[in-house]
Amino acid sequence: MNKSLNFVLHKKNISLKKYNNFKIEAKALNFYIPENINGFINLLKYFNDIKKKYIILGGGSNILFVDEIVEIPIIYTGFFSRIEIYSDGILGYSGAKIIDLIKCSYKNSLSGLEFLFGLPGTVGGAAYMNARCYEHSISEFIETVGIIDENFEYNHIGIEDCDYHYKKSVFQNKNYIIIDVKFKLNKKDKKLIKPEMNKYLNDRKKKNQFKYPSAGSVFLNDYKTNMIAGKIIDSINMRGVKLGGAMVSPYHANFIVNYKNATGRDIFLLMKKVKEEVYNQKGILLKPEVKIISNNNEKL
Repeated sequence: MNKSLNFVLHKKNISLKKYNNFKIEAKALNFYIPENINGFINLLKYFNDIKKKYIILGGGSNILFVDEIVEIPIIYTGFFSRIEIYSDGILGYSGAKIIDLIKCSYKNSLSGLEFLFGLPGTVGGAAYMNARCYEHSISEFIETVGIIDENFEYNHIGIEDCDYHYKKSVFQNKNYIIIDVKFKLNKKDKKLIKPEMNKYLNDRKKKNQFKYPSAGSVFLNDYKTNMIAGKIIDSINMRGVKLGGAMVSPYHANFIVNYKNATGRDIFLLMKKVKEEVYNQKGILLKPEVKIISNNNEKL
């Protein structure tokens, strides 16, 4: 590794099993951990100079490693986990867990994000994907986002510059790296916040979302045409369909789960099978929600 990369830890041949929600056993050849913003900037400049692509990895809640050996370098945001409280909101760094952010909000009588309670993943990933559930999106509560921009400078942009839509954001189209996110929340009695948190957590448990390792919904809905992916998959009777160690969840047709030591390729091929069956039987082209990481840039 380049000696000029100060404030960066570099590890080799790291198991990614604990870094992805599918619990896929994959190995990263090169795993980089920036210790601070300067280290992050140094690392991004380095990859830019050598024209090397990379992956930003947070909680791994919406990512699928197809190959057992991951050749593309991984930048892990684990050091960026700080949470700061303001009078009217909360700031979470990109590597902070969503569940910790909401617990901290609750302790400080701040309300708004309860609908995300129980959702896996990190602040950075949720802001990147515009995480949505229970008819709410995280962008409804975002005030500013701290980024490393295309000029390798640390800046903050307002919500109006984030170009948020259904599970879309400017971060998916530009070379902006999310460092922190400030949320504008409402003051509320903790006695009223806790029941809301429990309501969403219990609903997730009731739907068996935690029974098997998964990344949640694997295909996007299309609200413009009222196309709900889970309902479409359900309508062609694919719940419980298996391929290797992967299975279409018997509880939610838009979940593909690791029910028996699945490989990343098992899950990838089952997603492909579901997509093909839906197109053949319904004429609908499903789009993946999970980010697929493949050495050969394979697509569904």
